[in-house]
Amino acid sequence: MLGRTRGGRRPWRRPTSVPVLILAAAASLSACGSLATVAVHNAGTAGATDGQAQRATPPNAVPTAARSAKPTTATTRTATTKPAPTTTTLPLLSVAKFAPVDAATEAQVLTGKAQGVASTTPLSITYNRAPWHGYPMPTISPAMPGKWSQAAPNKLAFEPAGYWQPGTTYTVSVPVAAGAKTKFKFTTQLPPVLVLQQYLAMLGYLPLRFTPTGDIPNRKAVLAKEPANPYLVPQAPLSGVFTWAYADVPTQLWAQWHRAQPNVMTTSAVMEFEDANGLAPDGQPGPLVWHALLQDIAKRATDPNPYNYVIVSEALPETLYVWQDGKFVYNTLTNTGVNGANTPLGTWPVAYKQNPNLMKGCDVNGSCYRVWVNYASYFLPTIGDAIHAYPRASYGFPQSNGCVEVPESQGAIVYGYDPVGTLVTVTSWKGPAQVG
Repeated sequence: MLGRTRGGRRPWRRPTSVPVLILAAAASLSACGSLATVAVHNAGTAGATDGQAQRATPPNAVPTAARSAKPTTATTRTATTKPAPTTTTLPLLSVAKFAPVDAATEAQVLTGKAQGVASTTPLSITYNRAPWHGYPMPTISPAMPGKWSQAAPNKLAFEPAGYWQPGTTYTVSVPVAAGAKTKFKFTTQLPPVLVLQQYLAMLGYLPLRFTPTGDIPNRKAVLAKEPANPYLVPQAPLSGVFTWAYADVPTQLWAQWHRAQPNVMTTSAVMEFEDANGLAPDGQPGPLVWHALLQDIAKRATDPNPYNYVIVSEALPETLYVWQDGKFVYNTLTNTGVNGANTPLGTWPVAYKQNPNLMKGCDVNGSCYRVWVNYASYFLPTIGDAIHAYPRASYGFPQSNGCVEVPESQGAIVYGYDPVGTLVTVTSWKGPAQVG
């Protein structure tokens, strides 16, 4: 029977609706993703007959190409690029500027040296950049009380706790890169002569008192108000007055005093102070003198000795006088230089003393000598003139080669009255023992 196979069954035919269903399914899948649409052809394609054994694709099969295809998404990824790490290289730490703030000139700053810095001057150090936290602080030598502070991120300031020591050279060592140190130096000013005179008078090395304004004229009371710390003792002149410490002052001594000016009386006081403090008595108020002077002001260490003044009168009979603490306490006959070797007139301090002392020279008639003398106190060492003992048959008129001779019996007495620094005046004035 047509249309039936063996066994009476009809052969299987692909339903015509299958392609539509498959297309619909493919379309549905396509809507869910980016899948390729599968086209399935009808089993009755041109060239195929019902009886031909053409291999057909099962209804639910997916073509090989479609099976191997991977689904893709419609979104596009944006690549994220990490920024490259940045490195900042700091310059090596160095000092851009060092300055004693109120005194250094540009040239002094550039050379690292400044002179004449005032006693209250702060220091300033400017770095080329800010040092990191905890960086070592600068050091000062010799040590000075005070405090470092940060004035700016790259700037330090030092404020002294008191006054820089006078005439002292300080070294500031500033730590910089790689463990190195940059060093700067500055030298402080010496106080003016008026301050020197005020403090010497307070301590009793001058025959005057200095009384600050508002105080009573009492040396101990004045000193009691001074700071007990030498770094706090002022180095600027105080307001006040000088008065003579004694009622009866010889005219020759009075003439040597000049306030706020260098003079032989101040020089002699410096020499006495130096000698009392174990310093070389050159009469120059340098750093060592000032250091000791400020120490003594702070300690209230007054001169333990009386104030002595020697007058050598060339009026006949020639006589040597000692004035001490306001009165004449001693005199003796003496000899000065003969014509051609005259003892100069004037006032000088005793520069040094020696006992015994070898003297050498030639006198005015050409005879040379080499002789030992006792109790020599040189007041004019440049020309070799001294007060000393020397044996003569008589005294009271010119006999020496320029020195001031006293009898051997009086040499030790005079030697005790004229310590280093004592003023000696050679004059034609007549003293009490020569009058009447």
